[in-house]
Amino acid sequence: NIIDGANLKRNLYLTLQLLEMGIPCIVAVNMLDIAEQRNIHINLDKLSKLLGCPVFPLVSKKNQGIDELKKAIAEFVPNTQPKLTIVPDFPVPVKTAINQLQEKIKQRHPSYSPMICNALATKLLEQDTLAKEVVAEQSVLQYAEKLIEQTEAIMEEDLDIIIADCRYALISDIVTHIYQISAAKDHRLTLWLDKIVLNRVLGIPIFLLVMYLMFEFSMDLGAALQPLFDQGSSTIFVDGVLYLGAIYHWPIWLTAVLANGAGLGINTVLSFIPQIGLMFLCLSFLEDSGYMARAAFVMDRFMQAVGLPGKSFIPLIVGFGCNVPSIMATRTLDNPRDRLLTILMTPFMSCGARLAIFVVFGTAFFPHHAGLMVFLLYITGILIAMISGFLFKATILKGDAAPFIMELPTYHAPHLRTLGRLTWQRLKGFVKRAGKFIVPICVLIGTLNTIEINGSINPNGSQQSLLSYAGRALTPLLHPMGVEQNNWPATVGLITGTLAKEVVVGTLNTLYTQNKSDNNTEIKEYSLWGGLKNAWLATKSGFSDIFSATMLNPFTANEADHTMSKSALGNMQHAFPSWLAAYAYLLFVLLYVPCVSTMGTIAREVGSKWAYFSTAWSFLIAYTVAVTFFQLITIFDHPLSSCLWVLGLIITNVGFILALKGHGNIYISKTIIPERGSDAHCD
Repeated sequence: NIIDGANLKRNLYLTLQLLEMGIPCIVAVNMLDIAEQRNIHINLDKLSKLLGCPVFPLVSKKNQGIDELKKAIAEFVPNTQPKLTIVPDFPVPVKTAINQLQEKIKQRHPSYSPMICNALATKLLEQDTLAKEVVAEQSVLQYAEKLIEQTEAIMEEDLDIIIADCRYALISDIVTHIYQISAAKDHRLTLWLDKIVLNRVLGIPIFLLVMYLMFEFSMDLGAALQPLFDQGSSTIFVDGVLYLGAIYHWPIWLTAVLANGAGLGINTVLSFIPQIGLMFLCLSFLEDSGYMARAAFVMDRFMQAVGLPGKSFIPLIVGFGCNVPSIMATRTLDNPRDRLLTILMTPFMSCGARLAIFVVFGTAFFPHHAGLMVFLLYITGILIAMISGFLFKATILKGDAAPFIMELPTYHAPHLRTLGRLTWQRLKGFVKRAGKFIVPICVLIGTLNTIEINGSINPNGSQQSLLSYAGRALTPLLHPMGVEQNNWPATVGLITGTLAKEVVVGTLNTLYTQNKSDNNTEIKEYSLWGGLKNAWLATKSGFSDIFSATMLNPFTANEADHTMSKSALGNMQHAFPSWLAAYAYLLFVLLYVPCVSTMGTIAREVGSKWAYFSTAWSFLIAYTVAVTFFQLITIFDHPLSSCLWVLGLIITNVGFILALKGHGNIYISKTIIPERGSDAHCD
């Protein structure tokens, strides 16, 4: 049981509950460095005697006390029960009620130990839901209700409040015995910063500024680092494989699959690392510094507008990394309705996989404003999530939000070790998850693109391939958002993106490379060292450019690589008629159907019907936003058709919303969302 040494009064409440149940415990008192900054010194030996269990000091971010704690865990005897030397001093009527209910529980459950019976009796008198499920005897539960009514009549106060007050009184007594305080002082930096970042007027602008700076930092510095990963991996896995295939006379189709399939897939995954890694580094910094909790508090007013507590914003922030853990993080929400509403909003939060797509398009179409472009897309996702939540609150998920209560940690400088570990864990998970999807899909896409409709094989891809025909058949659906008929690879990218958003860039990279490459199969000059050297020189040049540009204008520091006009990036630039069409495409990518993993997680958490509903709603919103944006921005080119498209989409969405409202509040029972503790939600 890890507790905060600087806030023992709040943290020891759970500790007492665990010890009352007789659960074997080791208490680790963490953040002792923060306690010392406040001139608070804790007598851990005395705390151990009072609690009747081992207590160990811990400063986890500095790796202090970890080895001792591991040794204690390894040597701990599991059947050793703690022995509280002091217990809460309940009033006589409460003690009588606990003893009577304890005897009743013991009669029905003779296998329960006295400590478990006592703890269950106390929890039943507090009307704890889980305790009622454990006891599951109507006679006992009815007897508990009777005792609660009698005791509250005597005490003239709610019984759960009386029990909580007695526990806190005991905790105050414990803290008095173990604290040695010499001129304790508040954390002045925290007080000063909170006056600014939690200000009713400044809070939201500061939050948006922090988000914007995070994206600018990730995009600018990531763009400088990208040649090292992109050109370096391309030299090894694409050019190197093509060279080996040529000198060893491999079959042309095999060389194409290995180089333009698997090789491009690996190259695509590795090229994500700079921007994605820096994004994860920024998120880790904000979390470890204590600001992320403030962001949830600042967003509480906006969340309340859609009927959710500010606590719901934390799972949504997690969605910036991946929507799957974001959905699972909603388990921390106590109100099932709040949980479902948050889950339905989560797919609109732009995950790290979408960021990879934005990075590529930003480099190609927004060379001087990539960070601003990404920032606007993220803000759009948040706004659409809020609008969706508001609509669901007004139609199918009516109700009031649970109150928002959250402990704000003290600000502190993040430890480099902690930042590195958090960033590495997230980046490693992303690369593994992306790699297992991207490489096979790239091989499949590359293979389908080499097989022509007449059965012949063209290793460089062609307009007569099976994939080309399938893409061209569906492309007219995307024409209203600016995707031309000859830009069918963009359509295929969206299709494969339903498996995993990471696959979109890999698909585009494969198709735009193959369909524009020449048919020359002669051995070309190849130098591994030369390719890696060029990648390093491009990286150095990028750093030089970014820092010199940053001094002049920090928000327009990254410039496009003009030498890529003949690569897949350059081919993609020619495929889209304008940056407006590219941005409309990105809006669709941002909002359209969740990936298979996300849909599966939604189905697992709240049922398949809600997963289907989320998918349908996401597609409708994505198509509406992307088409409306492109049609309005180009309305002077074709005023009649633009007006008809916008009007038709408005009518469709209004009809959909009225249909939802006609169903009324369909959240009516636990069958829609099971309890968080049910077997359906256990890992």
